Amino acid sequence: MRYLSIFFILSSFFGYGQSSLKFFETSHRFGDLIENEEVTHTFTFFNEGKERVSITSVKASCDCVVTDWNAGKIAPKALDSITVSFKSSKRSGAFHKLIHVVSNDGTSTALQITGYVINSTKNMMAEFPAHYGNLFLTYKLLNMGPIWHHKTVQKQFKIFNNSDTPMTFLTDASLVPDFIRLEIIPNTLPPKSMGTLVLDYDPIQRGALGFMRDGLVIKTTDIEMPLKRISVVATIEEYFETRPSRMVDSIDYPILGLTDQHIDFGKFSENHPKSHTLKIYNRGMDLLNIRSIKSNCACIDWDLKNENIEGGDSTVLMIKLDPNNRKGRQFKNLTLFTNDPFNTTQVISLKAEIP
Repeated sequence: MRYLSIFFILSSFFGYGQSSLKFFETSHRFGDLIENEEVTHTFTFFNEGKERVSITSVKASCDCVVTDWNAGKIAPKALDSITVSFKSSKRSGAFHKLIHVVSNDGTSTALQITGYVINSTKNMMAEFPAHYGNLFLTYKLLNMGPIWHHKTVQKQFKIFNNSDTPMTFLTDASLVPDFIRLEIIPNTLPPKSMGTLVLDYDPIQRGALGFMRDGLVIKTTDIEMPLKRISVVATIEEYFETRPSRMVDSIDYPILGLTDQHIDFGKFSENHPKSHTLKIYNRGMDLLNIRSIKSNCACIDWDLKNENIEGGDSTVLMIKLDPNNRKGRQFKNLTLFTNDPFNTTQVISLKAEIP
């Protein structure tokens, strides 16, 4: 590997210039693989030169890499590709392989593939600690992360069939929310093999802002646990097409202001709910709209006098903490979702002590 890297460096001084073949990407990470798994990736390129070009050789740094390419002439502005396959048999741990592509115009391009091969039960349990019968996942929750409210987001999750028999996913008989599209690749997962769970999450159809937690019930042929009840979480934030620069101190936009952002209710009895009133200001010119308010506890209630606040005006928000069936120090929060481009979400922290 070291000598091959030296060769790539020296080649730049001995006639290997910039290639006419422009690759859209020169590296790809396969992620975690299981021993004996074979994976493939296609590197796409186009001829940005004015002459027809052909690939004269594609050499990999390891016999575990197999390549396939078009040996014919590639016309100017034409697209083509090189397919790279990696065999993980008899391998363990991280890998980094190079593929050297040489064309007839005397230029070269170095491609690389990386990943990690898992080849022991101990490593497998560490990589997939969340178990639903014989279906192993990397996390107990399928977390879509922070997403904008205006477009569908896709995310992939690695899964592993730990049983000694194939596991088929009966997606048509599964219970999936309307705003989520579920796909599992392959649909029948061979024993002791890894696959991919794909989720398309549509926040427009979900129609809400803030932290969301929903459930999937995936029906399978796993005898140990046929129904997999898995939670899907996401934090949906509002997207603004044009966001003002912070370098410009403009008051044309709605600007959220609060009299209190950290509220201490102090010490009080569990039999007596306590309230706190604060003001919400619009320090800008455009109409400020409080889209939604959410708390992280059913013990928090609130009353907003007006959800639309004219420029320069204010409204009142009353927050009530119900201490019933609670003891000790309490730390809660209330989240405001607004159309202020710089404060789309504003968190109000609440604390109290209930003897």
